[in-house]
Amino acid sequence: MNTPSSTTVQRLWNYCNVLRDDGMSYSDYVEQLTYLLFLKMDQEGSAMLGLPSSIPEQFNWASLPRLDGDDLESHYRAILAGLGQGAGLIPVIFRKAKNKIQDPAKLRRLIELIARDKVNLDIFWLRDESLEDSANLPDPDVLAAEIVEDLRSALTQFEGIAEELDPEESDV
Repeated sequence: MNTPSSTTVQRLWNYCNVLRDDGMSYSDYVEQLTYLLFLKMDQEGSAMLGLPSSIPEQFNWASLPRLDGDDLESHYRAILAGLGQGAGLIPVIFRKAKNKIQDPAKLRRLIELIARDKVNLDIFWLRDESLEDSANLPDPDVLAAEIVEDLRSALTQFEGIAEELDPEESDV
C-alpha cells in the first residue's frame, strides 16, 4: 500500500539517486535537498495557499527551472549566498550554504524531478482553519521551532535509512 509517507520517502530516495554518483556524502545529500525543497515549498505555499513568499523574487524557485548548465549552477550558488545575507529566519537557514552538486546536469535533473513531483511535503497543515485568522497565528519563533523539530525528525529518519544501507558509512 502506498501511503503519503512512503511516497514521500520514495521521492526523496529518487532525488538522492540523482546525487549518488556525484561524490557527495549522506549529509551533503540532506543539505542540498533541504535547500531545494525549502525553495519549492515556499513557491507552493504562495501558489496554492496564497501566502506571501519569504524568498526574494530573484532567488525563488521559479528562477531555477528556466536555466541550464553553467548558468544554472552560477545562479544556484548566487541563491544560496544571497539568501544567507541579512537578518531573520531565511538567512539563518541559508547562512554558509554552499552548492555541493558538482555536475550542473545533475542539478538540472534534480530540479526537474522536484518540479514534476509537485512536492507538497506536509504544507497542508497551513490550511488548518484555526490558522485562517492571522491574529491567531502562532509566534514566528514557535513556528520556527516546529520547523526545526520537523527537520530534525526527518534527519533522524534519514540516518536510520542510511545505517540500514551502509552501517559503516553512516557516522552522521
